[in-house]
Amino acid sequence: MRLQTYGQHTELISDVMVESLLFAEKKLAYDSRYRDICAKLDAMIELIRQQPCRNLTVELDQLLEAMIRIIGTENHFMAVAGYPKKTIHHNHHYYMFVITDELNYRFRMGQNVLLGELTNLRLLWLIHIQIHDRAFEEFLTI
Repeated sequence: MRLQTYGQHTELISDVMVESLLFAEKKLAYDSRYRDICAKLDAMIELIRQQPCRNLTVELDQLLEAMIRIIGTENHFMAVAGYPKKTIHHNHHYYMFVITDELNYRFRMGQNVLLGELTNLRLLWLIHIQIHDRAFEEFLTI
């Protein structure tokens, strides 16, 4: 399956969001967090576009597992490194995890999940990686 990117979804995203995505994706072209998380979201977005009633619990379970792995590692290293903004960073991780888990729950319950909710989650991840993860990386290089 070919993974889709925001370029195929611009009609669903506001101009401001598109500009944010253009900037973020230029910066994140080879970032493993982008590949692990945003690529999974890209695939889910494409699946929902092709099959609006498709249940994505399997895909969301896989995304949640990837998030646990990545978030757990980052939170551990922030604590070890004494990162002063670790609480804010951790809270942002938690917020995105809760949103993802809530979407998964709604799919399991047979409730409707809108395509925009997945694209918004993807945007949150892009912003998180660009702002919070880059700030942590800068802290580590000082």
